[in-house]
Amino acid sequence: MSFDAHPDVVRLTAARPSRLADLVALVTHPAVMVVAVLAVVAAHSTDRLWSAALWTGLAVLFCVVIPYAVLLGMATQGRVLDQHLVVREQRRAPLLAALASVIVGLLVLAGLEAPRPVLALVVAMLAGLGAMTVVSHWYKASFHLAVAGGVTVIIGLVLGWSAAVPLAALLAAIAWARLRAGRHSRGQVLVGLVVGAAAAAIVYPALA
Repeated sequence: MSFDAHPDVVRLTAARPSRLADLVALVTHPAVMVVAVLAVVAAHSTDRLWSAALWTGLAVLFCVVIPYAVLLGMATQGRVLDQHLVVREQRRAPLLAALASVIVGLLVLAGLEAPRPVLALVVAMLAGLGAMTVVSHWYKASFHLAVAGGVTVIIGLVLGWSAAVPLAALLAAIAWARLRAGRHSRGQVLVGLVVGAAAAAIVYPALA
């Protein structure tokens, strides 16, 4: 099936190349943001470095490594256009695989008695991922902004809101980068931010 006329593809191909936008998107990739916030919460939950590294590593395995390995496999097989999932209709299978991996990871972490804040964070990520999966059935919300918004809220809750101020400023840069690259519309950026931030703000405080 050709997606040349798909609005998401048309917007992407019409955008002028920008190395700066691509760099911003790369360093704030959802995988990078998830690893960072998991490390912060794990370190804040225990005074033992090896313990923090253990919980971070396990959570990263199920929340980042396995989902992205599945996604890259699908891209290699031609089941999706690219790893950025530019076409909304191709998001379902990778997102369902990611949900399954995070659920298994949560069960593993709970079985090993991971610190409560780490479990709360994984549940919050699961809630955000689930919400984005549902939204993606009708609308292509930005995962960059969803993850960044959730991370900003979590950092504010864990380290204090003054620590989240630089991240709040970073959100504007990420939004610009996604718009500049033609990856999303303004509405898609806004919806992603709201979904991610809301999931983190509702779920994490209730469980941590």
